[in-house]
Amino acid sequence: MQTEIQAQPIAFIKRGAPVARPLPEGFESLAPFVDVWALETETERNARRHTVGMDAILAFRDAILPQVDDVVAYLNRYALTTLNEHPQAMTMLLLLLSLAEIAPAIEFYNQPAVIDGYESSRFKADESFVMRPLP
Repeated sequence: MQTEIQAQPIAFIKRGAPVARPLPEGFESLAPFVDVWALETETERNARRHTVGMDAILAFRDAILPQVDDVVAYLNRYALTTLNEHPQAMTMLLLLLSLAEIAPAIEFYNQPAVIDGYESSRFKADESFVMRPLP
């Protein structure tokens, strides 16, 4: 018996101008990393991973990893579709996405770049929209 997959509509939302990235109370220790790692696009996060070096990558990992459960618990208080209305939550999401971006550099390669892989700068993501489920 084959299960039918239901199509889900997706809303495309244009990104606005960059905004200040405040942190919620309790996450002040991440302040030194906000300007470096709270980046809006995958392309920006990937480029950052390739330009900051392993010392900066490891410092960010060491700062955020002990708080990951708290970050996720904080984000779970908000609906994904409303994060743009909550700048502090958006900052936390962007930091978490950067942690995901640097994970391969730490866990697999022990360097920022992919070993014997396709040069990531050759991938051009279309980041003129954000895919989100409709409310």
